[in-house]
Amino acid sequence: MKNSFIVGIFSLLAGCASVQKETLELPTAKPPQLWSHHKALDIHVGACALKGLSALKALGFTQVVKNENYIYGNFHNNRVAVKCVSRGVASFVYLAVAGPNKEIVEKLRNEVAWKM
Repeated sequence: MKNSFIVGIFSLLAGCASVQKETLELPTAKPPQLWSHHKALDIHVGACALKGLSALKALGFTQVVKNENYIYGNFHNNRVAVKCVSRGVASFVYLAVAGPNKEIVEKLRNEVAWKM
């Protein structure tokens, strides 16, 4: 009984070893464009975050979310992230825009940067 159980286990393991693995083939796609910007602001970090929030809303971004000093939003198939970092009484803002079209991503980055 014990030997037949061991033979059964080895048979099962041998069967598993002979299964071929499938390879995952993904369609080739262009990587997204990513444009970024940064600058120092002479305002408190909280005011920086509110400024980022109002900038995205004024430019027509949708699904705008503010999470503490981070702001995210979508513009069609483009995505923006704004991060405000405290520098004492001032702040430093980082922003990045990603999407499929270079010209649109660059323009969105410039528009957000000018509003900040």
